[in-house]
Amino acid sequence: MKKVIYLFDNSEIVNIDYETLLNFKKRYFNLLEENPFTQPPSEGTYFEMIRYLKRKDINNPQKIGPYQNITIFEAANRIASDLVIINGIIQLVAKHPELIGARFTLRLGILHEKGRGDFTIHLDNNDLEGEAFNVAPSFLKVKFRNTISKWDKGENLGKLMYILVNDEAFQFDELQDKRILRVKNWELK
Repeated sequence: MKKVIYLFDNSEIVNIDYETLLNFKKRYFNLLEENPFTQPPSEGTYFEMIRYLKRKDINNPQKIGPYQNITIFEAANRIASDLVIINGIIQLVAKHPELIGARFTLRLGILHEKGRGDFTIHLDNNDLEGEAFNVAPSFLKVKFRNTISKWDKGENLGKLMYILVNDEAFQFDELQDKRILRVKNWELK
C-alpha cells in the first residue's frame, strides 16, 4: 500500500516568516475541519476496533486533517505533535520577542531531515534546532530522555535549543531543563 501522503506542499513550511506561520496554522485547522476523523464503530469485537484504529483500508484511503492514506491511530499521533510544533513556536515567539524576525522550517508528521530537529529557527545566520512532542504524562520522562540522548552526543552535541512539550504531560513530573517550553492550549485554533 502507498505511504502516507501529506496534503501540504513542503515549500509552505520551509524558511517561512512568522506571519506565514500564522496563516499556515489557519490552513492546517481548515484541513482538520474538511477532513475529520471518521466515527468509530458503535459496537463490534475487539479485533474490529483494533482494525478501525490501526489498519488502512486499501480500497478506501482516508484523508484525516492534512494526511491521506493514514490510520486513525497514526493521524492522531501526528496531528497532536504537529499542533504542539505550530502552537509551540507561536508561544515561543511570544516568550522571546527577538524571534519575531526569524524564519522557521517545520518538519511535520512525515517530514524528517537527518541531523535536524522537528523544527529549525533561522535567526541571524544561526540555525536553532528544536524538538517537539505530544505525550501522555506516564511517558514524559522516557520521551524526554530519548530526545536528550539523541541530541547530546556526536555531531548533534549542543545543537538542541528548544523542546516543545504539551503542557498536560507535566501532570506527575516536572523536568528541569531550560530548553523546555510547556505548550499550553496546543489544540486550539
